[in-house]
This record gives sequence, C-alpha cells and structure tokens, in this order.
Amino acid sequence: MRTPSGKRRFEWRNGTLFQNSMVEPGVEWEVVQTKDTITEGKKRFNQKALLAKTARVGKDGRIEYGDLPPGGEKCLAHQNTNMSCIACHSSWNPSCYGCHLPQRANVKLPSLHNEGDVTRNIVSYNFQTLREDVYMLARDGDVTCNRIGPARSSCAVHVGSYNGLRESIYVQQQTISGCGQSGIAFSTNVPHTVRGKDGRRRAATATSPPRTTTTPSWLSSSCTATGLSELHRPIHLVAAGKHGLEAVEVTERDEPQAVIGSSLHKLAFPDHFEEHEKRHHKLEISHEHPGKDISEQIFKPWLESNVQALLARGEFLYAACGEAGVRIFDIAFIDHKGFSERIATAPVSPLGQQFYIRTKYATSLAAPDNDRTRPDAQAVQGEQRGAGPRDVRQPVHHRQVRGPDHCRGGGGA
Repeated sequence: MRTPSGKRRFEWRNGTLFQNSMVEPGVEWEVVQTKDTITEGKKRFNQKALLAKTARVGKDGRIEYGDLPPGGEKCLAHQNTNMSCIACHSSWNPSCYGCHLPQRANVKLPSLHNEGDVTRNIVSYNFQTLREDVYMLARDGDVTCNRIGPARSSCAVHVGSYNGLRESIYVQQQTISGCGQSGIAFSTNVPHTVRGKDGRRRAATATSPPRTTTTPSWLSSSCTATGLSELHRPIHLVAAGKHGLEAVEVTERDEPQAVIGSSLHKLAFPDHFEEHEKRHHKLEISHEHPGKDISEQIFKPWLESNVQALLARGEFLYAACGEAGVRIFDIAFIDHKGFSERIATAPVSPLGQQFYIRTKYATSLAAPDNDRTRPDAQAVQGEQRGAGPRDVRQPVHHRQVRGPDHCRGGGGA
C-alpha cells in the first residue's frame, strides 16, 4: 500500500520499521518491535517489558525473568497462546451498563434506524451509563483460542413503552429471550486503545504476589459486582419490614434520567431541583403495599408482614418475609397511571393465589443464571440423568462470556 504522496505505507530503514501518515505528508511513526523491547543493547529496550514478557515462577517459588527457559513458552506467566497483547496494553475499554430504549406512541417522526422511515411510534436511544473506568479481563471465544483479553458489558439494554394515553405500559425492563436467556451479557472485544506505556505501567501489577492484587481497590476495578456501575431505574423498591414494601420514584421521567436531588438534576432540571429543595429533600411519589396477600388480609388479619429483602425479576417481585416465607407480587403496572393498585398480590383471582414459597425463615433472595444452552449447564444436566460425573478441573470454554442476570429490585432494593 502507498500513501497519497506516493510513499509506502510501511517501510524498513536501517532495520527499523516506519509507518507513513495517510493524511499528513512527511509525518511518520516508528513501529516498535516487541523483540527490540526485551533485547539488551537495543534502542527500545525496557527492563519492565523484559520482566513482564519473560516472567515465570522458578523452582524455589521466586519470580525469574530474562532468557527463555528450557521449557519454552509454556513456562512463561504470560504466554502468547494464553494471553493476548491487548490484555495489558489497552489503556481503557468502553462498557455499557444500562442503555435505555423508550418507545412513545402517537409521535410522528422519522425512525432512528431503518433508513429513516416515518412511523407513529418513536424509539429514542439513551445511553444512561456508558463507562470507561472499569477494566475487566476474561477468556476469549473458541475462534481466538480462548486467550485472556479485555471484556466489557455489552447489550445492556432496558426497554420501556408508553401508549397513546401517555401511560407507562412497562418501564425499563430487562430484555429476555423466549428460552429465558438474559439480554444483558459480557463479551470480549478489542478496545483499539493500545498504549505502550500503559503496558509497562501494568507490568508490575501483573507479576505481583497475590496479596497485592486482591486489595479492594483492585477488585472494584476488575469486577462488576461493586455497586459502582448500576443503572438507576425510575422506581426503587424498598423493603420496609413490618410496614410492608414501598415503590419510590427517585429519578426524572425525561432524559437525561437524573436522580432527584443529584448534581445532574440541578444542572438538567433546575426548576424541579428548586422545588425539591423547598420540600426539604423529600421525595413526592411512592406506592406502598402491606406485604400480605389479599386473602390473608381478609381471613388472617392478625398475620403481620415482615419484608426483609426484595428481588425484581421481569414483571414479578420476590419478597423475603421472614417466617411468612417468600411472597411473590405482580409489579407489571408499577408505573401505569391507569391502575390504582400498582402492586398486586392476586392478579387473576380476588380470593388469592398461591404466590408464595413456604420456608422456615426467609431473609434474602438471589436470581441465578438460567442459561441452559451453555456447555457446563448441559454437562450438569447430563450428570443428573446418569451420564457420569464431569471433571470439574477441566475448563469449560464459552463462545461468549456471560454475566449473571442483573436484577436488583428496581435498581436499589
């Protein structure tokens, strides 16, 4: 390939590879070769690069580096067959933790996609939580030999819809496929933010003893279950003990969906923020429920509710109610102004339904990943059917790195 000025795109000069600019004539960059960074006497030699690329654990348990050991690449801590270069040399990685797709009816506008066709329903795209400060590593897919590389949260889409009467049919629901797989997934990707200096900076961390790489700060920047990257949904569900449960509106309706009383709320909605200040920072809208079934309220008025924990999953809310076990509530119309009872215990029969799980004492809840198409899940099912146990020491390679279903009771319960 040649540049518009006639030079070769890449050319060797005196043993050094240069890349010529396609835009600015006369501008060029040296393409640093990895071998030159670990060879003493070379211009680009770097001691930290030599440590990171040739580090391995010696016979006495100490870290050794330098020449390639007799065992070859398999003895190295960072093997080319096991770890990609971009795992350490990428400076940042974009991650999406809650993009909002709200649909509004009776709005005649060109579509955002599909070649701009005019429709009566408009769907806007609002990236609520687009982050670049969380850096994660994971195993890549089978095509790229399952090497360790950067991973990110992707396709974290929540959808909502308003009908022609401006009634909220559903609000920021997680996308779930027909077979129950979550639409929120984690996948490996190429950030295209490779930096040589960042690799040297990360070299010390990559070869440090475990006691220095398991600090809370390291975990908070490498894991997702830190509470730092959650999407705040408009309504938060709160477990109120003997007072049942409450659904409290904590954000604005319009985009940007600012949390009421926050700095963004002050900048984006100054009039609403001033009204919030006059109310002495008290939230206005909330919907309460006693935490008991209708039949229990009629036939067992002495039964007290004791809601201790909540977990929202789709259109249902699971509540840990202590001695009363686990109660399940219908919250499909939690934000629908056409319904006076936003939280229902018996959506089909007024006499009550068996929306409960009897336990000795329920204190907390958790939703597992229900993806039954993964190889490890199939292996477990085969073992249950008598196909023989699977060696748990053997790694299971996935084509896509997936995270658990992230349902947090309205984002904060």
